[in-house]
Amino acid sequence: MSDIERRLREFTARVTQWWNSSSRSARRRGGDGTASMRRGAAEHVHRAASRMQDFRQSDRGQRAASKLSDLRASEAAKKAEAALHDLRASETGKKAESALADLRQREPVKKAEESARKVMHDLFSNGSGSSDKTTSTPS
Repeated sequence: MSDIERRLREFTARVTQWWNSSSRSARRRGGDGTASMRRGAAEHVHRAASRMQDFRQSDRGQRAASKLSDLRASEAAKKAEAALHDLRASETGKKAESALADLRQREPVKKAEESARKVMHDLFSNGSGSSDKTTSTPS
């Protein structure tokens, strides 16, 4: 269990370090830098969504969806799902779940989650509305 905790702490430290460095570089560029980053990210999201829709409608996408459905219904997938359920129900799984819950209660993690939620909300709300929206309004 201590290995999992250590890895989670290391991961959290890396994410926090990345987030702080991203925030600092955005502040150096000024407020417009953040708005520019959000607009750029929103454009990427919308382009990706469009490509995904095109793929789903293509023959290749239809075949992939069919194969994925077959895979989910396969015996191997059912065994993997049962093994995952057993792991979650085990003592080790419960300890790991508890460690994750404790980690998510830490202030830096809460702040990072909230910031990520805001960014995702901005990305999906700013470009998906009517065409009269010309710029994003960063908070």
